[in-house]
Amino acid sequence: MKKKVLSMLLCVAMLAGISGCASQSEKTEEGTTGETVELQFLHTAWVPAQLEILEQAIADFQEQNPDIKIVETRSSWTDAPGQIMTSIVSGEAPDLIMCNTSMLAEYRGIGALADLTDLVPSELIDSFLPSAKAMITTEDGKVDGLPQEGCNWALFYRKDLFEKAGLDPEKPPKTWDEFLECAKALTKDTDGDGKIDQYGYGWPVQAENASDYWVNFMQMCGADISVYEDGAWSSKLSDDAAKEGTQLMVDLVQKYEVSPKSVVDYDWEAVTNAFVAGEVAMMHNGAWVTGSVAEKGPDLDGKWGTAVLFDGPVQAAYRGYPNTFNILEASEKKDAAWKFLEYFYNTPSDVEGLTIAGAFCNAAGGMLYSEEFIEYARENYNDLLQPFLDEVDGCMIPPLDPQWQSLTSMYGNSTVQQMIQGSVSVEEGLGTLDEKLKEMHGE
Repeated sequence: MKKKVLSMLLCVAMLAGISGCASQSEKTEEGTTGETVELQFLHTAWVPAQLEILEQAIADFQEQNPDIKIVETRSSWTDAPGQIMTSIVSGEAPDLIMCNTSMLAEYRGIGALADLTDLVPSELIDSFLPSAKAMITTEDGKVDGLPQEGCNWALFYRKDLFEKAGLDPEKPPKTWDEFLECAKALTKDTDGDGKIDQYGYGWPVQAENASDYWVNFMQMCGADISVYEDGAWSSKLSDDAAKEGTQLMVDLVQKYEVSPKSVVDYDWEAVTNAFVAGEVAMMHNGAWVTGSVAEKGPDLDGKWGTAVLFDGPVQAAYRGYPNTFNILEASEKKDAAWKFLEYFYNTPSDVEGLTIAGAFCNAAGGMLYSEEFIEYARENYNDLLQPFLDEVDGCMIPPLDPQWQSLTSMYGNSTVQQMIQGSVSVEEGLGTLDEKLKEMHGE
């Protein structure tokens, strides 16, 4: 109910903002007085090389379009959601923003994002990979954004520990059964003190990581999790596939004991440290971590590798999706905002084979989810990054249910950790989460 009230208030605020801005937009957007259109752009770019590309793109665009001035507001992924929501409510929303998955779902759910269906050419949409298309397509088939920097997650494994366990270091597991057998063989008491000090597998479970990877385990078992049907979102956490995927995750710690209970304290860096130290022989982590492993463990050169993540019991389910650029519905300068995006995505960059958008993503160590970018990456990425590219056509996005972020932050992350530690059963934990999500939906 609170969510519905908030949505109504936001709609009123957006309408008020549109009304209040109308007279100014008539002077600027339509160009009746020859005044410059001032485009407000809130973004979260922070990597120096990425910022350099963005700043140059803005300068070049403004030189070609002297009637448009782009005013930047730099933020962070931590602060941006609150800033944007506050600006929407106050009627002072920016025109162009960057969204991650939770922001996209929430803003889409309250109708805050502009419909770009008639602006984005079909050939541009067709150039994006399946997970990118899924991200920018609304429940009713409209387009409300463009994909930008994203990342894939894949399997990291210690070749030297594989060899010591009698496993082929050049044959990482491809199926769930193969993975489980490898994980068991790699779980050892290496110093004979009666305690396990080398585990087969680790993954990040701290804070929001808990729910992010939980989703991946459920997707491995074919779970729908939450779906949009008959005009409303519906929880599928009570379905057998969701239960099987959750049990799959918990069993790695509680039944097979191939992952430590301390996995609940791992963020991406902590599990990387454990991997480098030989405390876990395999881990699931993001592409950027290849550089971290090389930096943290220079003596491990040639002793570790990456691979496409093993298939789940039902299907392959690879984590991988982009963030997005979005124009806000309250903006009276949608045409100018689109003009900049069109320039950004279609203008060649100084990096041969990439548009400015592609170079922007590449500079931050991420990728643009497009066929053109993948072709560039296959020719230019090192061997350790190639498996991440092999996953791109099978990447799956998290639920874009507007209530999902609220569920996971309020209940999901802690409940997933409790289930992994064994203090809450899968039946009880999943039942609670299903009930909470249904309450949020008003089911």
